[in-house]
Amino acid sequence: MGETKARILFDTDLGGDCDDAGALLLLHRLADKGEAELLAVTHCYASPYYAGCVDAINRFWGRDVPVGINYERPTDKRGNHAAAICETFPNRYPATAYRSGNGAPDTLDVMRRTLAGAEDASVTLVVTGTADSMVRLVRSSPDGISPLSGRELIRRKLLRTVMMGGRFFESWPMTIYPDGSESGTPVTWEWNIQGSGYENAFSVFDLWPGELVLSSYEIGSYIKTLSGYPDRAPEGDPVAEAYRLHNGGVGRCSWDLTAMLEAVRPGRYWNYHAPGRIRIGWDMVTRWEPDGSRRHTYLLPKADYEEIRQVIDDLIDGK
Repeated sequence: MGETKARILFDTDLGGDCDDAGALLLLHRLADKGEAELLAVTHCYASPYYAGCVDAINRFWGRDVPVGINYERPTDKRGNHAAAICETFPNRYPATAYRSGNGAPDTLDVMRRTLAGAEDASVTLVVTGTADSMVRLVRSSPDGISPLSGRELIRRKLLRTVMMGGRFFESWPMTIYPDGSESGTPVTWEWNIQGSGYENAFSVFDLWPGELVLSSYEIGSYIKTLSGYPDRAPEGDPVAEAYRLHNGGVGRCSWDLTAMLEAVRPGRYWNYHAPGRIRIGWDMVTRWEPDGSRRHTYLLPKADYEEIRQVIDDLIDGK
């Protein structure tokens, strides 16, 4: 018998940094290989462009799945590439639909509907943005979609949650560059945690049931992927435009792609820190502490960075 296919609910802040687009492309490629199924994509913010940007990528890669945006965190930001993709590539959610009140459904509705329709312990949630969507889900009450609370849906329906976020003093005392040199700067907060705000970040780690795996800032920092992708991408691929607009297509750190790779191929490329509880301090730094009642952990090195880079780039290129 073959390995179980990973059934992915993907929550992202796609539209700014290009690695979110890369993670979504990686998921499509893994789905093409039969290793994953994309159930839905939700966004932790709402703007006139985010749903269209996500949908354009999904449509190009042949998957018409639900898309949600978080109307509780509205913004008019065009993003590094979100507006360009939304306005240029075919999609169901043009900016005019958002502005007229006919945009994509709300993130919480899409998340609850996706989990309500799933079998128990069958869905992997991948989060590569802030904790806003997670907080709304874990705090949600029974409704017309499901008689279960958010915590109960998470407990019953999620197999595990993989979140790109955090930094850890205990295992990563310095910021180390890919050439092995140290910056001499102690590890501080990471953007997805900082952008969540203290209350949301604290609530996620305090309330989230089940297995929670953090792919920290350090994991993806050492792995630069998709170098030159705009020059070799399939014609019309919106992800190529995202990488071109971000930095001319010279590649990018793989923060979100490493989280997605772990979600679909768990345990293959990284070790896990001992399970316990992850806490957030007022300084917004993530810290692990022992707690036998929780299953929070984070990734630690196992495979060579160059090996992982090659794996990701090969998958991106359809190999």
